[in-house]
Amino acid sequence: MKGSVALAPFGKIAGMYLSTWKVCISYLSCRWEAHAEATKEVQEAFVPVGMCQTMVLNVITYVPLVLFLNSLAGFSVEYQRFIAAYSLAPTLLMGLCYYYYLFRAKVWQLSMSDLLGWFNNWLMAMVISVVSFTQVAIHYILLLWLEQLLPSSWQGYMTFPTETIETSVRTVVFLLYGLGLVLLLTVPLWCEGYRLCSELAGRENILSKSEAVMEILYTTSQLAVVLQKQTALALIQIRWGFPFHFVHFAATLLENMFFHQMVQFKYAWIHKLCHEVQPLYRLAHLEHHICKGTYPTTPAAGLWEVWIEGGTLFFCNTLACVPYFFFHAAVSGPNIVVHTMWPQKSLVQWHTLHHVVHSDIYALNVPSKNDEEFSRDVKKFRKPLQSSFFVRHPDMSDVAGFAMVFFVGLVLHYGAGIGLFQVWHERIVHQ
Repeated sequence: MKGSVALAPFGKIAGMYLSTWKVCISYLSCRWEAHAEATKEVQEAFVPVGMCQTMVLNVITYVPLVLFLNSLAGFSVEYQRFIAAYSLAPTLLMGLCYYYYLFRAKVWQLSMSDLLGWFNNWLMAMVISVVSFTQVAIHYILLLWLEQLLPSSWQGYMTFPTETIETSVRTVVFLLYGLGLVLLLTVPLWCEGYRLCSELAGRENILSKSEAVMEILYTTSQLAVVLQKQTALALIQIRWGFPFHFVHFAATLLENMFFHQMVQFKYAWIHKLCHEVQPLYRLAHLEHHICKGTYPTTPAAGLWEVWIEGGTLFFCNTLACVPYFFFHAAVSGPNIVVHTMWPQKSLVQWHTLHHVVHSDIYALNVPSKNDEEFSRDVKKFRKPLQSSFFVRHPDMSDVAGFAMVFFVGLVLHYGAGIGLFQVWHERIVHQ
């Protein structure tokens, strides 16, 4: 379907919902023919819209979403103003500047066909999000059932004062801006890291210093995309009477400890879907790939991606309702490990190649069964990447992420008086 797009009828919406479930179930059950068929069904519901037009509309519509979620979560006026000034404004302004840098005058070329096409694709993405939210709800309920089998001392939940959570988000935002500044001051390292990755892939691509500066500014302007949305969703859920219990925290910690193994089951299917359905890729995931390189200030997701994943398939909303927990468990560990172009061949990773040369590997640093069977690049690059410690020892990605969590946590706790254990005494236990 091209050109003008009418509002999707109920049948199309229901079909998308069922097809998305088929994609997920067939991927997890390794029924690849059924998976390919279901992916095609999803693809047929989307329409082509230009890359530039999609990204401009993404960032313009993303801002009111976050403002609405923050209001619904009951955050203070001061916090909402902070997010608007220090997160949303940089995301919007730097986004438009970077898109102009890439596309020039095309940034302003929006037609009614583009608007209608984008809306059709956005609506289909919202249907996919319903599948994701359903999965998150199922996990939540199943863990509550499991809680009944545990000793009474392990049952219940805890909350923190909203103002403490707000302060932690503000602090993390400034910490990540500080990391962005460090990246800008060390640009030659990341240009070299990019060159090494390209060399290992048999290419002669180069990232100039000016390109790297623009990419770091763009990536850093989106640093709070995941954190602010998940924090709002977590507080909304608590306000609506569905707090995260101790059993949810235990499950989330296990998921993050074995992050690269869990990715294969809870994230790879939707990640692969985003890459295989181009209009969905542009609407949900492209902000994470628009740069030539990858940097540790990345939110690790597109602007709308967090929403289509139901807040998160990894239960990270659980972490977001505890001050600094999300930063410690996700941002300071796994994100830094996998999204840094380390200027050393022994530290090149599968996920680095996924960004630098757009390799078809969707389970981060440990290729899934689907990657092993169908990825061209796993077969092509496995031998050249034997110089990499992470490729030779796949489980070390989780170990490195865990070690980074402890290192960063200790430095911030003892060096700056910042972190979870600085506010742990403010928790309120409900049993």
